Amino acid sequence: MAEFECYVCKKKVKTGEKFTFTKSGSVHLDCFASLKRKEVSTDKADKLSILVSLLDFELTHLLNILNLQTFSPEAKEMLKTKYKDIEKAAGETTRLISEL
Repeated sequence: MAEFECYVCKKKVKTGEKFTFTKSGSVHLDCFASLKRKEVSTDKADKLSILVSLLDFELTHLLNILNLQTFSPEAKEMLKTKYKDIEKAAGETTRLISEL
């Protein structure tokens, strides 16, 4: 499994932790949210809060999918497809947060 370092706290991202990728690299969800809270104007704080909550739900969903066990090739393919869909949605949410 690949290893990543959070560009905010400089700690290794461990398996099972919530993290995302930005143009600056990999970042823990909490580090990313904290950094953005310091950067965004007060008029965008509500939007940031909603987007961070949404990203948290998406990353939690990804971790839950990874924990599902199946031996059926069809089920494995379905999980892979759903994982990619949620991963794409999380990437889009990350982009929206980055643009605030």
